[in-house]
Amino acid sequence: MDMEYANINEFNDRDLATRMRNSNYEKYKSLVRMHLSFELELNTDEFDMPCHEIVYEDKGKIKKWNRLSKNNRGPATGCTAGAGSKSAGNSPTETLQQQIDAGFLMHLEELKEFLMLEKNLTQEGLFRKTGAVSRQNELRMHIQHDQPLDLELTGFSAHDCATVFKSFLADLPEPLLTDAHYPAHLQIAPLSQALMGGQVAATAERQQHLLNSVQLLLLLLPEEHRELLQHIIKMLHSVAAREESNMMSAENLAILFTPHLICPRQMPPEALHYTAKKMSSIVSYMIQQGLEIFEVPGKLATDIRAYFLERKRKKTMSPEQTLEESISDDSTVNTVYTFVDRAATAAANNSNYTDTALAQLYAHIQSLPESSKKRRLIKQFNKQNGQGTPLQVIARSSSVP
Repeated sequence: MDMEYANINEFNDRDLATRMRNSNYEKYKSLVRMHLSFELELNTDEFDMPCHEIVYEDKGKIKKWNRLSKNNRGPATGCTAGAGSKSAGNSPTETLQQQIDAGFLMHLEELKEFLMLEKNLTQEGLFRKTGAVSRQNELRMHIQHDQPLDLELTGFSAHDCATVFKSFLADLPEPLLTDAHYPAHLQIAPLSQALMGGQVAATAERQQHLLNSVQLLLLLLPEEHRELLQHIIKMLHSVAAREESNMMSAENLAILFTPHLICPRQMPPEALHYTAKKMSSIVSYMIQQGLEIFEVPGKLATDIRAYFLERKRKKTMSPEQTLEESISDDSTVNTVYTFVDRAATAAANNSNYTDTALAQLYAHIQSLPESSKKRRLIKQFNKQNGQGTPLQVIARSSSVP
């Protein structure tokens, strides 16, 4: 459906976010990253880096590990393979689409649906206990040869299917939540640890801050990763809800799944142990929240709706109205920038509502006290705006607090 002629109010926030992602990926990515930068003290441009240095503690000593260093070079998989990838969006977070194709997703969904049967959800030690190795090898062969599974008729147990499901995640060359997002997880981990461990009061503001951070980060995942993660979280949420029967809490499940979802591949054992322990609170939080983590934060949803409304408004304007608006200082969406790059200045005269909103955010940043976070955000704004700085916002945008 052409969004310029659709009733925006007929679509929910998630549908609109998906449509914006599909129709204007770069604008979508910039907008989500901008909102994330206000939740975390993070330069989101780092998401375009293929790998990150991992700092961990071993026997009381601080050590560093990077797969791209000379001592740690391995096969060209995971983030090493992502360094030169040219997949959708030209981002390393998009490099595994060929690994999580439709057939792979279909078979993992079959496993999930079987495990979601009540008789299986209540199995003690689900995802912790292993089944029969021979049956698991047979099940893997069925999946690899794209054969129908018929799980209820072929004698596979819940533990067989749970073990195979988990092993397929472990075999991915990059964690499902991607290497590129590791710095963001590093900042989210203490937030989730503090709230879930009772170290700080779980105020509504802190809870919303953590939820928004997770939601925004997941919106930046490749679609295939996001879809598979939804299946996983839905399943694990159901397992944890039956803890009295299966003895598997959200914390227990997080310990098992964190290495597959967050931890970079090829890490030395001591680094993997340290990182998994540090990050497990994030996965535990996701399991407890369930599908709520896949919703669109309210402020971002407002900006996305404004983006489509502005596109619709401009589509219906006559040439005369378009010309009049382009030269009028009274336009409600007119924003004036001063750029070092004069070509970018000309382009800014045709900026849409989203650009205006970003300029308002910039004005807010300028009013903040001096800090490293403020400097990083201003640097990011400058890069987005043609290596220049929006110096003022006039007309209606200047009157918005």
